Amino acid sequence: MQTKITKLAEFLFFQGPRIAQSKIDQHFQKKTILITGASFGIGEACAKRLAHTECTLVLVARSTDKLLQLKNELELNQCQVKIITTDLYQLDAAENIFQHLQVQDIQVDILIHNAGKSIQRSIWKSLNRAQDIDRSVAINFINPAHLTRLLLPELKQQSGQILVVSTINAKLFAPPLWSSYQASKVAMQQWILAIQPELAIHQVDTCLVYLPLVRTRMILPTKHYDHMPAMQVQSAANAILDSLMGHKRQWQPWWLILAQIVSGLLSTPIYYFYCYMLGRKK
Repeated sequence: MQTKITKLAEFLFFQGPRIAQSKIDQHFQKKTILITGASFGIGEACAKRLAHTECTLVLVARSTDKLLQLKNELELNQCQVKIITTDLYQLDAAENIFQHLQVQDIQVDILIHNAGKSIQRSIWKSLNRAQDIDRSVAINFINPAHLTRLLLPELKQQSGQILVVSTINAKLFAPPLWSSYQASKVAMQQWILAIQPELAIHQVDTCLVYLPLVRTRMILPTKHYDHMPAMQVQSAANAILDSLMGHKRQWQPWWLILAQIVSGLLSTPIYYFYCYMLGRKK
């Protein structure tokens, strides 16, 4: 019974748009698309959907073996694939990616910031774990912002597009135990929102895609997600590609605006509910 309810909830609340391959070909043909976090999950799903188009995919991830395997698989289709191995936790990762692009003479038309770091941990358990903050901020904000900054001159020249994969939590009541993840995601959101008008007047599109829970390996450590409804990676990839094709400034599930209203109106009860639940676990 629980499985049926989960499936129904996913059908009603966790669907992405449907896209015809012909429309993907029309928008992305001859384009060079850089995707971070490309070796698994949403990034891999995006790459596989684009593989049937005559385009160039620049796949960025930290696993060389998986990138090579994916490259060999994708190039059986219409696309060309370049790979860049880097760990976005390293503070010089954006510069390394940019230098690689320069050496290979690769001009990026579309930049998809998909790589992300999710962590659920009480602040009391992070007192001796500076890396909980450092990794989240480096992967979710610092390196995406720096890579955007470095690529902006050529994106301006190409009338390019920038898309950031964000989370619905960035628009809702900040949940405890997710402080580093929440802060880094909101930081990137606000940075993009602030520069959107500056880029728009130079014909550079920017888009924030607010995804709900997506069934990827990133959520596996959080065991209570196992039986919760979630979006499939293919639906998430469709939301990303559809947003780029429609030159949207944002994409979000249809129900998120209702959730925002409830979150705002009930912020005080939600706060005390969290206090109560956390107090029970002391």
